[in-house]
Amino acid sequence: MSLLQEIKEMLSTWRATAVLLLLLAAAMAAATFLEAGLGTEAARGVVYHAWWFFVLYGLLIANFVLVSHRYGLWRRKQWGLLLLHYGFAVILGGAAITHLWGYEGMMHIRTGQSSDRLFAADGSVHELPFRVTLRDFRLVRYPGSNTPSSYESDVTIHEGNSSRNVRIYMNTIARSGGFRLYQSSYDPDERGTVLSVNHDPAGNAVTYAGYLLLCAGLVGSLTQKGSRFRTLLEKLDRSSQTTDAHEAETL
Repeated sequence: MSLLQEIKEMLSTWRATAVLLLLLAAAMAAATFLEAGLGTEAARGVVYHAWWFFVLYGLLIANFVLVSHRYGLWRRKQWGLLLLHYGFAVILGGAAITHLWGYEGMMHIRTGQSSDRLFAADGSVHELPFRVTLRDFRLVRYPGSNTPSSYESDVTIHEGNSSRNVRIYMNTIARSGGFRLYQSSYDPDERGTVLSVNHDPAGNAVTYAGYLLLCAGLVGSLTQKGSRFRTLLEKLDRSSQTTDAHEAETL
């Protein structure tokens, strides 16, 4: 047996899936600690943009595909499990695209001023195809307390000859082309805002497609013939019919 065949056999097992997922979890945990202690750039350099991290992604994608083929999910018409496997593979592919070609940074704007520049974590500056003007910033506090409950920015996004007003706050973002703008922080005097700007149209599209496959796989796994969920529903239905028949006889 050739070395390539041995690697293929080793990757096409559930044990390999478990090991690779544990390695991915450990890598993500290490990146979180690095980011907390040394900053985002350290986490990216040591983990997220490291060659071995992309190899790990590649091995996981290969594992999901090989396992689905080895156990004949297509031949056995196990559509739910098949979609689950390929959904995970597509999500991992989207994450890899994000790490390779996506970028993000911060935009600091004072009230009444505008900006069209994105400052990335590595010190680089990106000029954006649109301009953002901060009309107003508000910090909302809990009643009877100085603790912030939320903060929001009223901005105007200028795109070419058109402009539109948008409110950005904790769980609501603004979009412009392939860019997404999040509320990130604010100035201590509450007269300025810090927006997080993300550009990753390809990675997001692939990742969302993976989530759709994953949802379809979950639904398929639950409802396909022979599944435990469908078997349980059938038992409940038979039990209900038996109860109804018994009540009819009693009457």
